[in-house]
Amino acid sequence: MAQLNQIRAIGSMSNLPPGFVFEPTDEEILFEYLRRKIFALPLPASIIPELINLSNVDPWDMPGDAEQARYFFSNLAGANTAVIRATSCGYWKAQGVPKQISPSSSNAHNRMMVGMKKTLVFYRGRPPHGSRTSWVMHEYRLVPAPSAARAPQLNSWVGELGRWVLCRVFVKKTSSGSRRSDFTSMDVLSLSSSSSGSCLTEDSSSGDEEQTSEWFGS
Repeated sequence: MAQLNQIRAIGSMSNLPPGFVFEPTDEEILFEYLRRKIFALPLPASIIPELINLSNVDPWDMPGDAEQARYFFSNLAGANTAVIRATSCGYWKAQGVPKQISPSSSNAHNRMMVGMKKTLVFYRGRPPHGSRTSWVMHEYRLVPAPSAARAPQLNSWVGELGRWVLCRVFVKKTSSGSRRSDFTSMDVLSLSSSSSGSCLTEDSSSGDEEQTSEWFGS
């Protein structure tokens, strides 16, 4: 896919030593990885790649192991604030209200920022008849904290906060620990290897009708 040509690998999860698993908390994602990425500071581990148009790529086409959570930096510089998160086979739809995450660290730079965590679910098809799948994206971004509104140094870096997000993409499992029937391992394999870019038809009976107004997200 054309979008995948915009990937710049910083590292790889495969670089982790045997027995180590990358499972950062929400706070660590925001203030140890995303903040450092925004301000060009050394990362704790250089294993998160950049994927510029992340929300325009079908989830099974994203690089990495689909059986595990995958993490990507995405650059939103120059993007419209009301982005249509459409892919060739479906779209990402925001769910609920973004969750606010405040830093517990006493670091002065961290205290000037607040983290926001948005949840999006992938739907196959086109609204208003998209069919909900098990693919989920957590999109993390930083915004100025209310207490930093009058900080003299605010104007020097507030613009940088809107340029980058860090996304976590994974397949949500059922209570029994198995995948939902709408995406099996074979679905992922066949779609990833398809040169025509065609999409599988949805034969699940759990399709949801969505309003087109929900197709937009900032």
